Amino acid sequence: MMDGVRSWLLSVIAACLLCALADALMPQGPVKKAGRLVCGLVLLCAMLSPLPGLRLEEGQAWLERYFAGLEQQKQDLKEAADTGTKGIIEETYSAYIVDKAKELGIACQARVTCRTGADGLTVPERVEVTGRFSDEEQSRLAQIIEEELLVPPERQAYYSEEELP
Repeated sequence: MMDGVRSWLLSVIAACLLCALADALMPQGPVKKAGRLVCGLVLLCAMLSPLPGLRLEEGQAWLERYFAGLEQQKQDLKEAADTGTKGIIEETYSAYIVDKAKELGIACQARVTCRTGADGLTVPERVEVTGRFSDEEQSRLAQIIEEELLVPPERQAYYSEEELP
């Protein structure tokens, strides 16, 4: 690659020197004007000489690979952002459940697992609550979670602190 650039540059420099020498040696008048036209054409040919050797298919293939890589990077960044956002949303839902439980006088911990819905929104999929609560308190908390977070009772799990390992 560098050898090709070097030889092209040398040919352009040689053409410039040749044209400068020819211009200096030409007599004034119409001969000099015609000579300058010829020198301009020689310089143009020297400048454009690499064009016939270009392989455009390789350049096109490189561009296609480059754009495919960009698309993959875009997808990876979107997935990373979605993962981070999902974690924040899960923590927010968990804190919300703990706050609602405190209002009921229940001390507990909550873990929420979310999924991305068909509309692109992140919604709670499963709720796990750990704490000390009576059946009545558990029933009230389950009802609040179902009404406010739209998580049905079959996707809610309750563990007492004694059940934990």
